[in-house]
Amino acid sequence: MSGPAAAGAADAARTGSDPSARSVAMPGRPFLPRRTRRGERVAIERPGTGAIPAASAPRRWWPPVLACILLASLSLLGPSQPTYDPWAWILWGREIVSGDLVTTHGPSWKPLPVLFTTPFALLGDAAAPALWLVVARAGGLLAIVLAYRLAARLGGRVAGVIAGAALLLSDEFVRHFARGNSEGLLVALCLWAVERHLDGRRTSAFALGFGAALLRPEVWPFFGLYGLWLAVREPRRRLLVLAAFAATAVLWFVPEYVGSGDFLRAAERARQANPDSAAFADRPFLEVFRRAAGLLMLPVWLGGAVAVALALWAGRRRRGSGVLLALAAVAGVLMVGVGLMTEIGFAGNLRYVALPAALVCVLAGVGWTWLPEAISRRSSRAAGIAAAAAVALLAAPFAVGAIAGLADSLERLSEEAAVYDDLDRAIAASGGAEAADACGRVVTGPYEVQVLAWKLHRHGAEIAISGRSPGTVFAARETPLAAAASADPLVATEHWIVERACGS
Repeated sequence: MSGPAAAGAADAARTGSDPSARSVAMPGRPFLPRRTRRGERVAIERPGTGAIPAASAPRRWWPPVLACILLASLSLLGPSQPTYDPWAWILWGREIVSGDLVTTHGPSWKPLPVLFTTPFALLGDAAAPALWLVVARAGGLLAIVLAYRLAARLGGRVAGVIAGAALLLSDEFVRHFARGNSEGLLVALCLWAVERHLDGRRTSAFALGFGAALLRPEVWPFFGLYGLWLAVREPRRRLLVLAAFAATAVLWFVPEYVGSGDFLRAAERARQANPDSAAFADRPFLEVFRRAAGLLMLPVWLGGAVAVALALWAGRRRRGSGVLLALAAVAGVLMVGVGLMTEIGFAGNLRYVALPAALVCVLAGVGWTWLPEAISRRSSRAAGIAAAAAVALLAAPFAVGAIAGLADSLERLSEEAAVYDDLDRAIAASGGAEAADACGRVVTGPYEVQVLAWKLHRHGAEIAISGRSPGTVFAARETPLAAAASADPLVATEHWIVERACGS
C-alpha cells in the first residue's frame, strides 16, 4: 500500500470512516448527504473543515444496548434498591395505572422515568422497582460505552479507554445510576445523540434528544435549537419536530397539574433544596463550580483543557477539532446554566452536572491522545512516547484514589440496600399495611417517605415526617427519629424501629 493510501486507511480506522465512501463536497458545504447501500444518509466531510466524517454505514447500536441490558439485569443479583427520587417515579407509575396520581409530595416530576414505571406497574409490586433499576443501570453502563465510542471516534481506541474509564471513576456516577437515578440515562441519551448526528442520522439524534429533554430542563435549549435546525434542513421532518415540542410541554406540565393542581409544582419543588445544597452557599454560582471540580480527577480536567487548546490551535487543519470545541462549548453552557439556576434558588445538586462532566471525560480522552501525537509530529516519535508515558505515570495515583472511591461507593450502595431490604421485615413484623392503616397516620424520616408509601400502598402525601402519635412510626436506625424512640418499641429489626400508639 502506498504512503498516502496507508495514511488514509489508518485515518479511516481511527475515525470509523471509509475513504472509498467519500465524495467531493461542493464549495461552502462541509457535509453532503449520500445514500449508502442500505439507504441511510451519511455525512461526507469537506477537507479542511475540522469535522468528523460519518462511517459509510452508521455503527450498530443494538449490540452495546443489549449487552448493557443484560449486565444491568444480572446486577439485580447484588444489592438492588432504588433511592428517594426513583421510588417516587415508581410510585407515580402505580398511581397513574390506578387513576389517582398525586404529586404534591416528593421530588420534581420527570416524564421519562414515569413513561417506564407506568407500564412496569402493571407487572406487580415486585417487578416494577427491579425493572426500573434495569433501565437506569443499563443507561449508566451505556453512557460509559458511548463515552468510549465517541472519544475513540475522535482520537482512537486509547482515547476511548481514557474517556470510558474517566466516566466510570467519576465521583458517585456509578452509585447514582445503580440506585436508580436518571443521570446515567441522561448522559447515554445525549452522547448517543451526538454519535447519531455524526453518523448523519439527524432524525435519530433528534429523537434521542427528545428523550433527554424529558429528563432535564437544562437540555431544552439544545433540543429546541436542534429541532429548529432539523426542521429547516429537512422540511419533511417539521411535523415530527412540532409534535416532539408539543409532547415535551404536555408530558412535563399536564401530569403535574393533574397530580398537584399546579403546572409549575416541579419548579417550586426544585427550589426546596436540602440543607447542604449549594443554593445556601454565600455565592451559589461559584459553589457549583467548586463542588463540581471534585467530580473528576485532576488529570481529566487537564486533559479536557488540552483537547480544547489543541483543537483551537489546529483549527480546521485537524479533523475533529470542530466537534471537540462544540462539546466543550455545550459543557460550559450547561455548567453556567446549573450555576445560574442555583444562584436563583434551585437545588444545584452535583447530579445535575453529570452531563457536562461526561463531556469533559470525552474531551480528556482525546486531549491525552492528541498531545503525544502533536509532540511526535513537531519533535520526534520518542518524544511523543515519553510524553504519553509521563501522562500515564502522573495520572496513576489519581486513578488509584478514584478506584478506592468507587469501591467505597459500592460499599455504601450495599449498606443502603440492606436498610430498604430490612423494611419489608419491619412492616411484616408490625402487622403489615393493614395494621398501619387501622392505626391512622404513618410517620417516617424525610428520605424514607417514598419507599414507605410504595410498600404501604399510600400516597407520598399520606406519610408524615414529624410527630409520633397517634399512629405508626417507622424509624430507620441512626436517624433523629430513631434516636427519639422509646426503649420498648413494637418492633426492632437490624435497621428499623417501629412504634405504634393508636387512638386519640
